[in-house]
Amino acid sequence: MEKFDVYGVCNPLIDLLSHIPDSFLNERGLEKNSMNLMSLEDQQTLLMALAAQRLSVEFAAGGSGANSMIGIAQLGGRTAFTGKIGKDEHGRIYREKLEDSGVHASLGEGDGVTGSSLILVSDDGARAMNTYLGMCQELVSTDIDPEIIQSSKCLYLTGYLWDTESQKNAVRIALEEARKRNVKVALSLSDPFCVIRHQADFRELLEGYASMVFCNQEEAFTLLDTNVTQKAVEILSNWTETVVLTLGANGALIAHQGETYYIDPMPIKVEDSTGAGDAFAAGFLYGMTHELSPLDSGRIGATLAGAVIEQTGPRYQGHAHSLIREKLGIKL
Repeated sequence: MEKFDVYGVCNPLIDLLSHIPDSFLNERGLEKNSMNLMSLEDQQTLLMALAAQRLSVEFAAGGSGANSMIGIAQLGGRTAFTGKIGKDEHGRIYREKLEDSGVHASLGEGDGVTGSSLILVSDDGARAMNTYLGMCQELVSTDIDPEIIQSSKCLYLTGYLWDTESQKNAVRIALEEARKRNVKVALSLSDPFCVIRHQADFRELLEGYASMVFCNQEEAFTLLDTNVTQKAVEILSNWTETVVLTLGANGALIAHQGETYYIDPMPIKVEDSTGAGDAFAAGFLYGMTHELSPLDSGRIGATLAGAVIEQTGPRYQGHAHSLIREKLGIKL
């Protein structure tokens, strides 16, 4: 079995991106920086509304975990990804795009529709994700390959996997496999609304399984019922070996084995924040699985995230090695 740096498990989604005025969100009661689960019919209604206003839509293979695995591959890491797709055209395209991006596609398939996320991007770069999970919801334990877990340095999971019982059961079995095989587990809290829905489960997961957590300030505050950053870092550090707390325009904090590192914010022009957190996770995971320090790993994550924010779409479209060398002087 091929060796992998990171094995990601998340929802494989076809991304549908559209730049919209704030009025489009306000008229429909949609909040910025949120992830809304919806029916296929409701998603189609939004697409028709975009068409009526002549707002264009771009397509990409995505999903939070897949974005991170692709980002690691762009940096030169070896990754695998699991999620469930439909036996349809979108599923075929998704598998093909993932493999073309350098990620080993260990995807389950089912008789249904491949999931999709309609991402509405405001003028300030904020995004509202409107997601139809489709076959993502049907992920089962046999879709997750225990041999890939054993062959990986880290199992990376996202909070989005907690939205159906089938997914949760599959992940819990994967967590036990990782524990049995001494594979580190990293968790992204994913979205504040996701944290609200699954606060108790996330606390249990962090205390019992995860050695690394990725979150932004709002997600951490929501999980821990506090609005004090240092307190949030202290609590999370008691539960996990490594805490990666992003602070938006104020940079990021990394707490690792009793040491705290501050990642300075980078001067950037915001175009689209879609995928920024995924890119930060990609850069940090790459660094930590390639024997770089937590500080340099965080700097790589921040640099990749900044580059993603300055463009449209969830992943960096340039040459990642050149980006890191030019911005940080680090040769990967």
